[in-house]
Amino acid sequence: MPLFFCKNEEKKNSTMIMEQRNRVIRMEKRLKREPIYDGKVIHVFRDTVEIDDGKQAYREIVEHNGGVCIALEKDGTYFMVSQYRYALGKQMLEFPAGKIEKGEDPDDAILREVIEETGYQAEGIRKLGSIIPTCGYCTERIHLYYAKAGKKLGQHLDEDERIDLLRYTPEQIREMIRNGEIDDAKTIALMYHLEAEGKDA
Repeated sequence: MPLFFCKNEEKKNSTMIMEQRNRVIRMEKRLKREPIYDGKVIHVFRDTVEIDDGKQAYREIVEHNGGVCIALEKDGTYFMVSQYRYALGKQMLEFPAGKIEKGEDPDDAILREVIEETGYQAEGIRKLGSIIPTCGYCTERIHLYYAKAGKKLGQHLDEDERIDLLRYTPEQIREMIRNGEIDDAKTIALMYHLEAEGKDA
Protein backbone atom coordinates (compact mmCIF):
# COMPACT_ATOMS: atom_id res chain seq x y z
CA MET A 1 0.00 0.00 0.00
CA PRO A 2 1.48 3.40 -0.98
CA LEU A 3 2.42 5.81 1.78
CA PHE A 4 2.08 9.07 -0.12
CA PHE A 5 0.07 8.78 -3.34
CA CYS A 6 -3.46 7.84 -4.40
CA LYS A 7 -5.39 8.24 -7.66
CA ASN A 8 -7.62 11.15 -6.58
CA GLU A 9 -4.71 13.39 -5.55
CA GLU A 10 -4.20 15.11 -8.94
CA LYS A 11 -7.01 17.71 -8.63
CA LYS A 12 -6.09 18.47 -5.01
CA ASN A 13 -2.41 18.97 -5.93
CA SER A 14 -3.35 21.36 -8.77
CA THR A 15 -5.27 23.59 -6.31
CA MET A 16 -2.33 23.58 -3.91
CA ILE A 17 0.06 24.73 -6.67
CA MET A 18 -2.15 27.76 -7.43
CA GLU A 19 -2.25 28.70 -3.73
CA GLN A 20 1.54 28.46 -3.46
CA ARG A 21 1.98 30.98 -6.29
CA ASN A 22 0.29 33.61 -4.11
CA ARG A 23 2.72 33.29 -1.19
CA VAL A 24 4.30 36.47 0.20
CA ILE A 25 8.12 36.40 0.16
CA ARG A 26 9.62 37.97 3.28
CA MET A 27 13.32 38.65 3.87
CA GLU A 28 15.62 39.21 6.83
CA LYS A 29 18.90 41.12 6.62
CA ARG A 30 21.91 40.09 8.70
CA LEU A 31 23.44 43.03 10.59
CA LYS A 32 25.97 41.25 12.79
CA ARG A 33 27.41 37.74 13.27
CA GLU A 34 28.87 36.43 16.53
CA PRO A 35 30.77 33.09 16.38
CA ILE A 36 29.75 30.77 19.23
CA TYR A 37 31.31 27.39 18.43
CA ASP A 38 33.68 26.12 15.73
CA GLY A 39 33.50 22.33 15.52
CA LYS A 40 34.51 19.54 13.16
CA VAL A 41 30.98 18.96 11.84
CA ILE A 42 29.09 22.15 12.74
CA HIS A 43 29.73 25.88 13.25
CA VAL A 44 27.37 27.86 15.46
CA PHE A 45 26.63 31.60 15.20
CA ARG A 46 24.37 34.16 16.87
CA ASP A 47 23.18 36.63 14.25
CA THR A 48 21.52 39.99 14.70
CA VAL A 49 19.01 40.53 11.89
CA GLU A 50 16.64 43.20 10.67
CA ILE A 51 13.19 41.86 9.83
CA ASP A 52 10.95 43.34 7.14
CA ASP A 53 9.20 45.89 9.41
CA GLY A 54 12.56 47.36 10.50
CA LYS A 55 12.72 45.68 13.90
CA GLN A 56 15.79 43.74 15.04
CA ALA A 57 15.88 40.14 16.24
CA TYR A 58 18.38 37.38 17.03
CA ARG A 59 18.84 34.13 15.15
CA GLU A 60 20.91 31.17 16.34
CA ILE A 61 22.38 29.44 13.27
CA VAL A 62 24.09 26.07 12.81
CA GLU A 63 26.20 25.83 9.65
CA HIS A 64 26.62 22.31 8.24
CA ASN A 65 28.19 21.16 4.96
CA GLY A 66 25.23 18.90 4.24
CA GLY A 67 24.86 15.22 3.56
CA VAL A 68 23.94 12.53 1.07
CA CYS A 69 21.58 9.54 1.35
CA ILE A 70 20.96 6.64 -1.02
CA ALA A 71 18.38 3.93 -1.67
CA LEU A 72 20.65 1.14 -2.94
CA GLU A 73 18.65 -1.67 -4.53
CA LYS A 74 19.68 -5.32 -4.78
CA ASP A 75 17.34 -8.14 -5.88
CA GLY A 76 14.19 -6.21 -5.03
CA THR A 77 15.38 -5.11 -1.59
CA TYR A 78 17.07 -1.99 -0.25
CA PHE A 79 20.13 -1.75 1.96
CA MET A 80 19.57 -0.04 5.30
CA VAL A 81 21.86 0.61 8.24
CA SER A 82 21.06 0.16 11.91
CA GLN A 83 23.13 2.58 13.96
CA TYR A 84 23.10 3.95 17.51
CA ARG A 85 22.58 7.72 17.39
CA TYR A 86 24.07 9.21 20.53
CA ALA A 87 22.25 12.54 20.25
CA LEU A 88 18.88 10.75 20.41
CA GLY A 89 20.01 7.96 22.72
CA LYS A 90 18.56 5.21 20.55
CA GLN A 91 19.18 2.82 17.66
CA MET A 92 18.02 4.20 14.31
CA LEU A 93 17.18 2.40 11.06
CA GLU A 94 18.09 4.51 8.02
CA PHE A 95 19.02 4.43 4.36
CA PRO A 96 22.85 4.63 4.02
CA ALA A 97 24.01 8.23 4.36
CA GLY A 98 26.99 10.39 5.18
CA LYS A 99 28.41 13.88 5.44
CA ILE A 100 29.67 16.02 2.57
CA GLU A 101 33.22 17.18 3.12
CA LYS A 102 33.96 20.90 2.78
CA GLY A 103 34.10 21.80 -0.91
CA GLU A 104 33.02 18.32 -2.01
CA ASP A 105 30.38 17.87 -4.72
CA PRO A 106 27.35 15.88 -3.47
CA ASP A 107 27.57 13.60 -6.52
CA ASP A 108 31.13 12.69 -5.53
CA ALA A 109 30.23 12.34 -1.88
CA ILE A 110 27.52 9.75 -2.53
CA LEU A 111 29.85 7.57 -4.62
CA ARG A 112 32.29 7.56 -1.71
CA GLU A 113 29.72 7.06 1.01
CA VAL A 114 27.86 4.19 -0.66
CA ILE A 115 31.06 2.13 -0.78
CA GLU A 116 32.08 3.10 2.75
CA GLU A 117 28.75 2.08 4.29
CA THR A 118 27.50 -0.80 2.09
CA GLY A 119 30.66 -2.10 0.44
CA TYR A 120 29.04 -1.93 -3.03
CA GLN A 121 29.63 0.31 -5.99
CA ALA A 122 26.57 2.22 -7.19
CA GLU A 123 25.35 1.49 -10.74
CA GLY A 124 22.90 3.68 -12.66
CA ILE A 125 22.90 6.28 -9.91
CA ARG A 126 20.27 9.02 -10.12
CA LYS A 127 19.63 12.04 -7.96
CA LEU A 128 15.98 12.18 -6.90
CA GLY A 129 15.93 15.42 -4.93
CA SER A 130 17.04 16.95 -1.66
CA ILE A 131 15.62 17.95 1.71
CA ILE A 132 16.33 20.60 4.34
CA PRO A 133 15.69 18.69 7.59
CA THR A 134 15.77 21.60 10.08
CA CYS A 135 15.10 24.89 8.30
CA GLY A 136 14.52 26.89 11.49
CA TYR A 137 18.17 27.08 12.51
CA CYS A 138 20.41 24.84 10.37
CA THR A 139 21.84 25.20 6.84
CA GLU A 140 22.12 21.43 6.26
CA ARG A 141 20.76 20.06 2.97
CA ILE A 142 20.64 16.30 2.36
CA HIS A 143 20.82 15.10 -1.25
CA LEU A 144 18.80 11.97 -2.07
CA TYR A 145 19.85 9.27 -4.57
CA TYR A 146 18.81 5.93 -6.04
CA ALA A 147 21.07 3.26 -7.55
CA LYS A 148 21.44 -0.47 -8.03
CA ALA A 149 24.16 -2.38 -6.21
CA GLY A 150 27.09 -3.18 -8.47
CA LYS A 151 30.45 -4.74 -7.73
CA LYS A 152 31.12 -5.67 -4.12
CA LEU A 153 34.30 -3.99 -2.84
CA GLY A 154 33.89 -4.22 0.94
CA GLN A 155 32.98 -1.63 3.56
CA HIS A 156 35.36 1.13 4.68
CA LEU A 157 33.80 2.43 7.89
CA ASP A 158 35.20 5.28 9.97
CA GLU A 159 37.26 4.19 12.95
CA ASP A 160 34.51 5.14 15.43
CA GLU A 161 31.59 4.00 13.24
CA ARG A 162 29.55 0.95 14.25
CA ILE A 163 26.71 -0.04 11.92
CA ASP A 164 24.81 -3.19 10.98
CA LEU A 165 23.96 -3.57 7.29
CA LEU A 166 20.47 -4.95 6.60
CA ARG A 167 18.14 -5.40 3.62
CA TYR A 168 14.38 -4.88 3.47
CA THR A 169 11.68 -4.95 0.82
CA PRO A 170 9.88 -1.68 0.02
CA GLU A 171 6.71 -2.94 1.75
CA GLN A 172 8.67 -3.79 4.90
CA ILE A 173 10.14 -0.27 4.93
CA ARG A 174 6.71 1.30 4.40
CA GLU A 175 5.26 -0.71 7.27
CA MET A 176 8.08 0.33 9.62
CA ILE A 177 7.43 3.97 8.68
CA ARG A 178 3.71 3.52 9.38
CA ASN A 179 4.27 1.97 12.80
CA GLY A 180 6.96 4.47 13.82
CA GLU A 181 9.88 2.05 13.87
CA ILE A 182 11.49 4.18 11.17
CA ASP A 183 11.26 7.89 12.05
CA ASP A 184 14.35 9.19 10.28
CA ALA A 185 13.38 12.15 8.09
CA LYS A 186 15.74 11.53 5.18
CA THR A 187 14.66 7.89 4.94
CA ILE A 188 10.96 8.82 4.89
CA ALA A 189 11.61 11.55 2.29
CA LEU A 190 13.56 9.15 0.09
CA MET A 191 10.72 6.61 0.25
CA TYR A 192 8.43 9.40 -1.00
CA HIS A 193 10.68 9.88 -4.02
CA LEU A 194 10.88 6.12 -4.65
CA GLU A 195 7.07 5.98 -4.73
CA ALA A 196 6.95 8.96 -7.08
CA GLU A 197 9.46 7.24 -9.39
CA GLY A 198 7.62 3.91 -9.25
CA LYS A 199 10.59 2.15 -7.65
CA ASP A 200 8.75 1.00 -4.52
CA ALA A 201 6.99 -2.12 -5.81
